[in-house]
Amino acid sequence: MILDLIYPRRCPVCGGVLPFGESGACPDCVEALSFVRQPTCLGCGKELFRDGSGRFSEEEYCPDCLRRRRSFSGGIALLNYNDAARKVMAGLKYKNCREHADFLAEEMAKRHGRQILRLGADALVPVPVHRKRRRERGYNQAELLAGGLSRRLSIPVKKLLVRVEYTEAQKKLGYEARQRNEERAFRAFHATGIRRVLLVDDIYTTGATAEACTKALLAAGVGQVFLVNMAVGISRR
Repeated sequence: MILDLIYPRRCPVCGGVLPFGESGACPDCVEALSFVRQPTCLGCGKELFRDGSGRFSEEEYCPDCLRRRRSFSGGIALLNYNDAARKVMAGLKYKNCREHADFLAEEMAKRHGRQILRLGADALVPVPVHRKRRRERGYNQAELLAGGLSRRLSIPVKKLLVRVEYTEAQKKLGYEARQRNEERAFRAFHATGIRRVLLVDDIYTTGATAEACTKALLAAGVGQVFLVNMAVGISRR
């Protein structure tokens, strides 16, 4: 509590100081965040789109997962990647706002903790960053997120993956280009006997990184991989 007086907690969306003793986001910013709602894609966990009349798609998979065979077995996502979520993620990823990881882990555990625990995973596996990027940033945001979930859900963190190739930022690349970049970028440590893991990352867009990590884990002996993403691109036709 003394630390709260010296370093007051701030809203992860707008950066405003929160009232003493409070945590999370301020009420207006909570309203601005778009939490993923059912129905969701059985592949990646994206919220399924609505048609022009406001009805949900009758498909059980988003368009991306219908087009591409996935190696992972399913996904859980917290936020649709709208402008408010973009601010939270930018703070975590590029502005050293490590406390945002705690906010996201708390919301994920609160909203999806039971669903995550029902999967019966043996471990949380953070998506790794290359050592060059880790030196630049000082941390791996996926490790912070996995650690926050581990403390709340009592699932151990296992660093089974390493990124062996450095790739430039891929924001403007499509799936095929991203997949070519990522397919040789990851290696997994021997994992025979690990039945199921939860692959933890900050943002899911095309799924290229998740697919590459999943293939590496399966090749190393993991039985199944499920995704846990804090933000996910909004599903489109």
